[in-house]
Amino acid sequence: MSYHNSTLMESLTVGEANEQLSQLIDKLEVINFLLSSLEELMQRTPFIMESLSSEVIRFREKFRESEDGMKGILQLIYTAIDVLGKENISKALNGVLEAYKEVKEHDYRTSITGIVRAMTDPDIQRALAFVLLALKNIGSSMR
Repeated sequence: MSYHNSTLMESLTVGEANEQLSQLIDKLEVINFLLSSLEELMQRTPFIMESLSSEVIRFREKFRESEDGMKGILQLIYTAIDVLGKENISKALNGVLEAYKEVKEHDYRTSITGIVRAMTDPDIQRALAFVLLALKNIGSSMR
């Protein structure tokens, strides 16, 4: 026995070291499991890295594909903001909102004669012409 082994054997008889050795022996199964799991992980690392790499490449390709779509959506949003910022469109939308509030508040009803009477109003005629023209354009675009 070498000097180191005898010193180790002597220190094992001390109570605290004996308790630590006992705890270590109790945990040997867990330590063995952890070491074998780590070994399996190290063996699978190339496969894991390859999978991660292919997912990163796939994500990058999807991002490039969607980048054009995102640019189109942003352009559409900018155009909508520009159109909605126009004074005429803003007034028209405000008129629709005000009409909605008034009808909801007063629960207006109309009849056929009320519609015919309203047709003499120049504002109604202008709005009706707009709606009919918009419907015509929508219909023709659906061909």
